[in-house]
Parts: sequence; structure tokens; C-alpha cells
Amino acid sequence: MFKNIPIPPSFSLIKKGNAFLLLSEEYKDLLLQQGIEDTDTFVGRYAGAKQHSGGRSLHPSIPLREGQRMVLRRYLHGGLLRAVTRDLYALNSRSFRELALTEEIRSFGIPTIEPIGAVHQSIIFPFYRAYLFTLEVPGAGDSIQFFQDIGSRPVGEVLVLKRKIIRAAGRLVRQFHDSGFFHADLQLRNLLIADHQVLLIDFDRSCRIQNLSDRMRMKNLLRLNRSVDKWKRRGLPVTFSDRLRFFLAYTGEDPKARDVLRKTLRLYSFGLRFHRLLWNLIER
Repeated sequence: MFKNIPIPPSFSLIKKGNAFLLLSEEYKDLLLQQGIEDTDTFVGRYAGAKQHSGGRSLHPSIPLREGQRMVLRRYLHGGLLRAVTRDLYALNSRSFRELALTEEIRSFGIPTIEPIGAVHQSIIFPFYRAYLFTLEVPGAGDSIQFFQDIGSRPVGEVLVLKRKIIRAAGRLVRQFHDSGFFHADLQLRNLLIADHQVLLIDFDRSCRIQNLSDRMRMKNLLRLNRSVDKWKRRGLPVTFSDRLRFFLAYTGEDPKARDVLRKTLRLYSFGLRFHRLLWNLIER
């Protein structure tokens, strides 16, 4: 069933009842002691726990061991499918694939969160539910929260920090692309800020390609730019200089990357009109 999914080093595949578990050797005993294979009971036990925002839902923060917590992510459909299937998926294994890809991304030295386990709970063939466990990063918040906390007129050290974070985000996305990775949903919520460091997260449906094309790089940058516009319309204090600083950090001194940037911004200026119209329709 999972033969096309590479099992990362230091992880093992276990079957318990109708659940398949992909667990880190370091945390395997701790996770099994909590009974994560019985997902209904486990999820219900932490329904009122501290929650982290992310994607389409809130994710509970769960004690793991002294001084350490984990975040549980339950995979949910979006759009029209959500009302029909909600958390049921068919074929494949979303959580296992994302865990394996995240470990591959970590192996390239790209700052992200650390996965420690995934659950594939079989329902009735070919349907299943999927869950992913990651170590909680203390004090982390997404870039939307970061900009909101910084405010619209930062000065002094706060302004220096803002610029540092924006440049770090640009270099991180460039590192991600240069390593051959494509993000399926590159948006502000998927850039975490923790202890003055930027982390890239949420690699569901993402992939690695031997030679990432300029077109795919542009697609990611356009998606991120649309995310900025969406939140700017809601009052997020992001300036033109902030965007320019990000893009200059992304391109560096590479003339080819700057050419990609010019094409991206040219496409963006045309596409923005459509998306603004769409946002106006949604917000009515």
C-alpha cells in the first residue's frame, strides 16, 4: 500500500488495528503510550487543548514529555468537497507523503518543523483519515501575526527586526527553490517566525523536481504575492518596500533570478485585476 512512499531513516512503519503508523524511533514509545492509533478517542481527549491556527482549521497542542509539546494536524478538505467528505480521503496517503517530504526538506538544511509521526486510519476501502504529528516550536507564530504585532510604523530595533525577517524569508524561499522543491500552497500562514528565524511549513501536495522550472518558481511567488494582497486588504501593514526587500533577497545578485522576478511581477500586474474582482465578489 505504501511501497511508493520512501520511509525516512529513523522512522518505522507499524500497523495497529485499522491504523498504519509512521513513527520516529526517538518518539515512537511516547506516541504509542498516548494511544494515537485510536484517533477518535485521542482527538476527542484534546478537543479543548491549546490550539494553533494553520490552514483550514485549528491544531491542538499536546504534551509530549517535560518541556516538550507536539502539534496534531488533522487533514481536512477545502472548498466544496469539505461539506461532503470533510476528513475522508481516497487512495494514496497524504500524511505519510508529507512526513517523508518534510524529512527530505530538512535534510537539505531548510528551516522547517520536525515531524515525529503520521497516522493513516483505514475506514472502508479506499477511504481513510490522515493525521500528522510535529514538534511544537516554542513561541512560533505565522508571518501574519508577526506583521500585525510589528504594526504599521515600526522604528528603531523593531524596524531593523522587520527588515531582517523579510530578507530571511526571501532567502529561505530561494533556498527552497534552488533545492528543487515546489510548495503547493506558498502563503503567509505557511511562513512561521520563531526566535527571529523564519521557517517554511505545510508541504501537503508539495514535491521535489530535479530541475525546478522558472514557471514553477513564478507560480509560487505569484501565490505568495496574492496572499499578501489578500491580507493587506484586511489591514495587514505590508508596504511596497517590504515586498521589494523580499524579492531582492530572493534574487540576490543572480541575473537569471532577477529575470524570473521581472516576469513574475509582469504576470502579477495582469492577474491582480482578476483576483481583486474575485475578492470583491467573495466579500459582498
